[in-house]
Amino acid sequence: MNAIDTYIENASEITQPIVIHLRQVIKTACPTIEEQLKWKAPSFELKGKIICSVMAFKGHVNFMITQGKFLETPAGVFENIGDKSNMTGLKGVKSINDLPKDDMLINTIKKAVEYSIAN
Repeated sequence: MNAIDTYIENASEITQPIVIHLRQVIKTACPTIEEQLKWKAPSFELKGKIICSVMAFKGHVNFMITQGKFLETPAGVFENIGDKSNMTGLKGVKSINDLPKDDMLINTIKKAVEYSIAN
């Protein structure tokens, strides 16, 4: 069992399915992505650059895209994470039904990977 599996195992019953689903979506978007545990949360990296991360809390999950402010994404889906950060994401996800459709997430993650490789 790796660190991400342990993280998921220790997540709450509410957040486990969300984290598992996001992990699968991220791996579908980029099968070569590497999983790391950074700041005590799953981080998904490519060539040493963090593409996105997932944080499970007791009753919700946050999903962040590291350079999300530089990506074209559907309006109103992702919110800025901090004024001084380039991150965007989904905050307060309480069920898989709160997530955007998988195709949209996959396309956004692919854009994040392309941006990361180019920059």
